[in-house]
Amino acid sequence: FMNKQSFYDLLTRYESGNCTESEKLWLDQWYGLLGDKNISNLSSAELDEMKDNAWLKLKQNTQQPKKRNTLKLIWVKTAIAASVIIAFIISGIYVFSDHAESSFMNDNSDLTLISKTNETSKPIIISLNDNSEVTLQPKSNIIYPKVFAANNRKVYLKGDAFFSITKNAKRPFYVYNNKLIVRVLGTSFFVKQSLKNLPAEVAVRTGKVQVNENTCNDIINLPGEKIAIPVLLTPNQKGLFKAHNIKTTLVEKPIPLAEAYNIKNSINYNFKEENLKAIFKTLTDAYGIEIKSYNEEILAYTFTGDLSKKGLYEQLDLLCGSISSKYQIEGTSIVVSNKN
Repeated sequence: FMNKQSFYDLLTRYESGNCTESEKLWLDQWYGLLGDKNISNLSSAELDEMKDNAWLKLKQNTQQPKKRNTLKLIWVKTAIAASVIIAFIISGIYVFSDHAESSFMNDNSDLTLISKTNETSKPIIISLNDNSEVTLQPKSNIIYPKVFAANNRKVYLKGDAFFSITKNAKRPFYVYNNKLIVRVLGTSFFVKQSLKNLPAEVAVRTGKVQVNENTCNDIINLPGEKIAIPVLLTPNQKGLFKAHNIKTTLVEKPIPLAEAYNIKNSINYNFKEENLKAIFKTLTDAYGIEIKSYNEEILAYTFTGDLSKKGLYEQLDLLCGSISSKYQIEGTSIVVSNKN
């Protein structure tokens, strides 16, 4: 009897190289019968029927007359092997795009899990049992335990959400999606799912988070396959994941740390004959972003003006415009230099 679990078991044995040659060929036949169907929507009876049809086709193929020369036979064997591998990979992409989700569900099967989808046109707030809050964007889904485990807190996200996590050093909080695993102790951050050619994204508002690649989404892990190096993100930084690489940069609209942490602002942005070296330090302290210049002449320039109620990049535009210079983002730092 072919149910979904036994089918998954077969794929696992294929991946580990423990299935028979006939099973490998059956996978090829099965993929041909799948068409545009999704295994998640198939019943065990339908799977069983597909299994029988696949074996029947396989039997018919093996009964065909073998009028082939040696060269053609070698080519056919190669083609069959290639078709099995290609069929498996393609069906894995199509059928098991939620493999990371299935892995998460299995790893947390001892907990009562809740699945919530935002079917409205506006963000909704979901309260977790540790008093953390998730602002779930429209059409996004989150899977979370009714009660978290004793030693950790794990959720699975499909789509986009903003997290505000209560601090608990003994129970780290993990956010999984199909590409990344985000580990935090207590912080607020935004997680964005990868879509089409766009990278998966994690942007930090407060605290620190560690971002790892979620390898559970890979059906086949080839020996020596590249895995993204984990990165640590701090406020106003973000990580972009694509092609087994996590690139660190700055968020589109950095906000002062005082605003992020909801504390009183003690920084004065009204400067009078202040040299740029001191102003860059003030902005660095305000945003938690290193702002620097390798040009001592630029650092010696002075500026007079009020930069209050302006975003960081607008502040930098005004500063650079006053001395005909430019700035550019290099990783998680900002470097000011001459225009030429």
